Amino acid sequence: MERFRAHGFSNTSLDDLAEATGVNRPSLYATFGDKKALYLAGLARTHANVDATFAQLHAAQFPPEKMLKALFLGALEGFLTGEDGPAGCIAVNTAATEAVTDPDIRAALAGFVALQDDWIERLMAEAGSGDPRGDAQIASSVIHSLSTRARAGTPRDGLIAIARKATVLLLADLPG
Repeated sequence: MERFRAHGFSNTSLDDLAEATGVNRPSLYATFGDKKALYLAGLARTHANVDATFAQLHAAQFPPEKMLKALFLGALEGFLTGEDGPAGCIAVNTAATEAVTDPDIRAALAGFVALQDDWIERLMAEAGSGDPRGDAQIASSVIHSLSTRARAGTPRDGLIAIARKATVLLLADLPG
């Protein structure tokens, strides 16, 4: 998954995957079928991890400001990791490229975006947002931008500044 996240689907070879997993190419084929199936499994794993992370954030029942800070900071901290430097999000930064021509990857990306939007909408509705769906789409868009900017080399403090501004804007739509 890390190889795909860092190098994308097209630029990750089966030899890269065999090296990363310690499994030879025939065993990779026997287990996953092909490179695309392995990539889709990585996207599914990311989907499950993000879902679990949102469930934990929801269970924490933070007040709105703390919830938004946890949302943005948690995302950007993950985006700043990677084998070769900040790799961002596998879905946002690599699936988006492949989704143009591959319907299976497009469906996986659409599912990921819907998952993110739905969770954030729920969090914003519980915080009292007058437009929880719109706020969720804005928050998701900021998260996607943080991923791209991390990959482009924006320093952590620059990403935090964006997250802070987004938090202020989203809080302005909440009562109180």
